[in-house]
Amino acid sequence: MSTPGHGSVHATGPTDRTDWIDLIGARRAVNGSWRLGEAEPGPHASVQRQLHLRSFGTDLTAVLLTPDANPPCAVVVVPFYDTDTLLGRPSPLYPAGRPGPGRDYALRLAARGLGVLAVPWWAEMLAEREGPTDLSARYGPPAATHAAQHPGVTGLGRSVADLLLAVDALTKIPGIDIDRIGSFGHSLGGKHALFLAALDPRIRAAVVHEPGLGFAHSNWRDPWYLGDRVPQLRDLDELAGLIAPRSLLYAGGGASDGTHNADVAQRAHQHWPSPGFDVLMHNTGHPLPDHVFAACASWLTDHLN
Repeated sequence: MSTPGHGSVHATGPTDRTDWIDLIGARRAVNGSWRLGEAEPGPHASVQRQLHLRSFGTDLTAVLLTPDANPPCAVVVVPFYDTDTLLGRPSPLYPAGRPGPGRDYALRLAARGLGVLAVPWWAEMLAEREGPTDLSARYGPPAATHAAQHPGVTGLGRSVADLLLAVDALTKIPGIDIDRIGSFGHSLGGKHALFLAALDPRIRAAVVHEPGLGFAHSNWRDPWYLGDRVPQLRDLDELAGLIAPRSLLYAGGGASDGTHNADVAQRAHQHWPSPGFDVLMHNTGHPLPDHVFAACASWLTDHLN
């Protein structure tokens, strides 16, 4: 792990959390609510409970794993397409026979003794179960319906609002250390984890892998993210800077994140007056290799414990 070299500060005028919250519409649904299900034995000596979230008229079922010993525990919020994938179960998106590194991030974090909250993505929950896997065909219709029903709330804003509601719940659940809440995400989950950490100061440390740092370096204009709300006079170095002085590990494989957007990472680093912004690049592409995940998980464990 390394820290990027210093570059010139990207001066685009003052910005704060409120600016970004207003920009993407990341405000909790007026009638948002949550309910915690019954406890049952979980994997890796954990207690497993469902966390039922009601947000923007959609029911999302997150899964909470907490160690069955030594409370209060740290908890990592892990957003992704669905919870089955995060828990190592086959899903329509990632069937058991699909090649590539494992995506059972929640399961492997729990094996390290961390609490984990696996949170599904609203657009995947509203997509056709047996529908196409092409992103636009699968998530375009839910995004269009959302835009018509909730003007001013971007698709990304809705995702962040769901996660803010989930963190609200965590702060009310006995046995959770509210001062040791982290976030972890890969790809789509990396985008969500980045914005959550930036816009919610309750997040103590975050790991984001291949989020596409910089609006020019990923599909931020897709309607389930920002659509035509991508700002012209600011970039994600400012957003990432809102995490400082809390800890951030920014990781990439040379696809969405690598040498081509190192300048954005350098500008982001300017917001940290002391150590706290770390970089891990592996240059093996967009998927998160198992050995790189292990390094990210170790970093997160250290910073939450």
